[in-house]
Amino acid sequence: MIDISESEAQFLILCENIHLVSSTLSPIVDKQVTLKESQITFGIRSIVNGDRASSYLEVQLKYIISRSSEETPGYNLNFVIMGHFKSQEDLSPEEFGDFAKQYSLSILWPYAREYASDQLRRTGEKDFLLPIINPKAITEQLLENDLIEVEIVK
Repeated sequence: MIDISESEAQFLILCENIHLVSSTLSPIVDKQVTLKESQITFGIRSIVNGDRASSYLEVQLKYIISRSSEETPGYNLNFVIMGHFKSQEDLSPEEFGDFAKQYSLSILWPYAREYASDQLRRTGEKDFLLPIINPKAITEQLLENDLIEVEIVK
């Protein structure tokens, strides 16, 4: 066991809330769909304004049903989840932006997994889950390729 109650073990940034911003779920109607497997893409952007930041995780999913007898070959699910963060210490906007770049995926991805699974369960699909990912490795790739947008409001 490790004691994390000391302030040195905690970020002085709070996640105030996480909520769904938008969502669309629609059947794929093209019977000639060329994808053989489901495809998952996502993007992250953050807006820093003083001691607050908002991070957006946009997920685009093309879920292909593996059973070939289905009338619908799959579903398109697109959604955006937003996390609101507040700093409890004086951070420069750049430091807060760096926090958002480093940790938005780790914080928001579990909520995206649950939401996608819930939506597809409502269509009758029982097996789908967004994959468990290594957020550290994925974030490193995103940072190396400059794929996380951070806007600093002055």
